[in-house]
Amino acid sequence: MNKETLLIGMAAASLFAALASAETFRLNSPDGKIEALVSDGKALTLDISADGKKLLEKVEFAMDTDRGALGRDASAVSCDYSNHRGAIDTVWGIEKSVRDDYNQMELNFKKFKVIVRAYDDAVAYRFVSKLGDGKMTVGGETLNIPLKPSDKLVAHLEKGVQTSFEKPYTRLTFGEMKKENPHSASLPLLMDRGSAKVALVESDVSGYPALRVAAGESGMVSKISKYPKAFKVKVHNRYASEFEDCIARTSASREFPWRAFVVARDDADLAANQTVFRLAKPCAIEDTSWIKPGVCVWEWWNNWNLEGVDFESGVNEQTYRYLIDYAAENSIPYVVFDAGWLTGKDAGEMLDTDEKLAEGKTYIDVKGLIEYADSKDVKVILWVLAKSMDKYPQKAFDLMKSWGAAGLKIDFADRDDQTAMEFYEKMARMAAEREMIIDMHGCAKPVGQFRTWPNLVNFEGVLGGEVNKWAKSITPSHNVDLVFTRMLMGPMDYTPGGLRNSAKKDFNVCWNLPQTQGTRAHQTAMYVVYFAPLQMLCDSASEYLKNPDILKFMSETPTVWDETRVIEGKLGKYIVVARRSGDDWYIGGMCDWDGRETDIDLSQILQPDTAYKAEIISDGANAGKIGTDFKYSVKELSSSDRLKLKMAPGGGFAVKLSPKNFDIFGLEIF
Repeated sequence: MNKETLLIGMAAASLFAALASAETFRLNSPDGKIEALVSDGKALTLDISADGKKLLEKVEFAMDTDRGALGRDASAVSCDYSNHRGAIDTVWGIEKSVRDDYNQMELNFKKFKVIVRAYDDAVAYRFVSKLGDGKMTVGGETLNIPLKPSDKLVAHLEKGVQTSFEKPYTRLTFGEMKKENPHSASLPLLMDRGSAKVALVESDVSGYPALRVAAGESGMVSKISKYPKAFKVKVHNRYASEFEDCIARTSASREFPWRAFVVARDDADLAANQTVFRLAKPCAIEDTSWIKPGVCVWEWWNNWNLEGVDFESGVNEQTYRYLIDYAAENSIPYVVFDAGWLTGKDAGEMLDTDEKLAEGKTYIDVKGLIEYADSKDVKVILWVLAKSMDKYPQKAFDLMKSWGAAGLKIDFADRDDQTAMEFYEKMARMAAEREMIIDMHGCAKPVGQFRTWPNLVNFEGVLGGEVNKWAKSITPSHNVDLVFTRMLMGPMDYTPGGLRNSAKKDFNVCWNLPQTQGTRAHQTAMYVVYFAPLQMLCDSASEYLKNPDILKFMSETPTVWDETRVIEGKLGKYIVVARRSGDDWYIGGMCDWDGRETDIDLSQILQPDTAYKAEIISDGANAGKIGTDFKYSVKELSSSDRLKLKMAPGGGFAVKLSPKNFDIFGLEIF
């Protein structure tokens, strides 16, 4: 045996010994009901159990970089345990303060560490690299979740890298997913494990691509967009046309995104889960007092239509002055100027928009209209193309700020690779420096940026109400699904409020006068059920003015909350949520085409020994066949009462409960 052979043999023996002595590290949630086991050695693996039942087993995770692999053939040199008990005060959210209780272990390896956290409702992990100074490339990231062919999934399936992230949530087994072999599924991914559902989510994705998954040989595996090498522009979109052979170019020593598994024993546990928020970076804006969530007039969905006016409505100054007056008269804080104000054309017809924006050559007098809105105490949000903001970021921001715009609606980014995720963060940072809010459209789902940059007041990344203009895919069941799926990731710009409501057999696609599937009360409930700090009123001012009770409820319902409680819910079937703002409670309920009766024990939310005025918008007696039929009623309720409501097929309800102090000669005094 020569010396070289001897050395190789010794190295192999050393590696075998290391792998043979692979260790398993245990971490329990604060309540002791969730257990995470991480094993080192040839591969890092994660097991998750809840209530003594195994949910996921041998989930393999690793990273490959040009400075070496993280999580392969590695043994931990130490493990440090810690815990945290506290709360996070929100700038805005579904709660004023979010509980942040977890146990944590840090597995230390020679050139990296893995941080694992166990919450009472989730397990999360992240890599932290310690590979020296300078930059490195990440070739790929491994996440392999073993599944059986019969295991049930709910997945947001994508056809390619370039996507608007506007698809329905599909129910299928892993076997069916493997057979159909779609390009990928964006998060969240729901896995039915029998005793609980497990949702894969992520958070704190900064300077790094977002995670997607695809069907592998024996389970779901990570599938992450490659780093773009070249781009092509087609009208309103900027497409990645060539890619590098890596997913990221980043710092050699850094924290990587959190990958988390939300554990839901009941579907309702998914409807107000805060895992993504908890794991996100803290707020990066020192003074947030200028960030004002609220309701917004939106003209694009209703095609700028107005009735009973003495001018032709459209992309013109008379229409926008009318909408500003309407907003002011109804205490609506925002009006959005959507596609058209810059060129007079819709997005798909826009040419030379980048230069026109940079030069401030607008189709209408935007500056004058914003000055008019300011005189009425109404703020204006301007719609812009992502490609224009990417090409002329500083010039565009400074120009629109000089006009007095309160914020931007940035559309058609349509990617989640590293450069796209960096773009979203750059827009948030540059807007914050100018005290402007951002509504991201045509974008990836949120991944915690809304905590770090709370001027990012909403995100699309959802098959929302706009689609009613051209497709029949926005069913009541889909609308219910979103509460348990897309909203797991954060705020959602669905754009509700359509008032041409139709029963199942009567829905027709119409671009100019769009309808919605389901009842008017179903649409009204969205203002309570859906979380949207900047919430749209999608229909025409004329339609709302015909329905003052609906307009009052939709325009006055808060868009951010002090407390949230999920009363009941089942994925795709029904949802009932209660939210508090100050002393007032709001309850919203929605259901699929099957309809549902609900019976709410008000002692769950109301203060004892207090009378409440209940304003209720519910389905009318004929709402099942006439979607526009609704009932507005007022009654007195207390914590000792039960609130029974019947939802029609595709129906819903919305309730406001305000404390009554006393009466004087029959007059209510609040």
